[in-house]
Amino acid sequence: MTGPQSATGVDMYRGAQLAIDQINAAGGVDGVKLLLVRADDAALPGTGVTVAKHMVQQGVFGVVGPFNSGVGVENLSIYRSAGTAIVRLTSAHQTQGFGVTTQPMDVQVAPVEAKELTDQLHATRVAIIYDTSAYTASIATQLEGLLTVAGHAPITVVPVHESQTNFNTVLATVKEAHPDVLYIAAYGTVAGQIAEQAAQLGVGGRCFVDLAAQGPDFVAAATGPVAQTCLNSGVPSAQQFTGATAYVSQYQADFHAAPGTWGTFTYDSVELLAKAVMAAGGWKQTATRAALSHTVDMTGITGKITIDPGTGNRVDAPVVVLGIDPAGNYVIDPTWAQATGFPLPPSSGR
Repeated sequence: MTGPQSATGVDMYRGAQLAIDQINAAGGVDGVKLLLVRADDAALPGTGVTVAKHMVQQGVFGVVGPFNSGVGVENLSIYRSAGTAIVRLTSAHQTQGFGVTTQPMDVQVAPVEAKELTDQLHATRVAIIYDTSAYTASIATQLEGLLTVAGHAPITVVPVHESQTNFNTVLATVKEAHPDVLYIAAYGTVAGQIAEQAAQLGVGGRCFVDLAAQGPDFVAAATGPVAQTCLNSGVPSAQQFTGATAYVSQYQADFHAAPGTWGTFTYDSVELLAKAVMAAGGWKQTATRAALSHTVDMTGITGKITIDPGTGNRVDAPVVVLGIDPAGNYVIDPTWAQATGFPLPPSSGR
């Protein structure tokens, strides 16, 4: 809710609040009105531990979050030990087994990225720059492995830190390697700064950015023209989910702003938790956790949701390749959509 990723956190909170409001307007869950407890970890693992302990002490029934895998690696075990029902929003495989998720996991994102790089972009000289946070380090490692198996091992793999703001030294090394694609795995502002500075230094190759960066912070940091040159792995925006039309209208009416990328997933996460309570026959922690992990074909605004009970991951999570239009909106890349048979919404042409 605060810190460098606050735009994402605020959007997620709003998505959850919309779901809470609608559930309560319909009478609540098992006759109980829901209360959304706001907990801010500022995307910091240590703060996330403090927050989790405080939430457990307050006796929360369920948690939707955290978003950052680095936070989840440290604090999801606290919720699990307390018996709290968890709908996590983390994407690193290290958080599998800690509750369930509606979002894509790194093991689902990396194959989409590798296929785009090899089959569509025909990249043979990929340079990888990655933030050492849990998810971004994991996705970079997985992509490196997939490209290596495909016979096109990355020509250079360089770590950076989320606190960095100057990447000239790193990018000079990358430039000397003459990449045909610069792949960036970092969160919004950092990824945008890397893309911007790469353009200023004349680093060659196409820009391809991992899902972690998706959102307005990347677009703002990369500036419009640079952001528009980048392809991105990610998820459809709220406007591109066919089931989210009413959500978009209500979000705009309630918050006087356009919905962000991840609020749709917190909306569905709250709905998932509420339906699990009903399936459990009331507010029973053990039964609710079991119901969550055995969810099959729940209709969410992000599509059908089925949970793999072994991992807690969403089966067939929505992962797409996106471009950015002149207005700064993420739109499904039509070349990727044509190649994969992904149905384009009417307004998504570039």
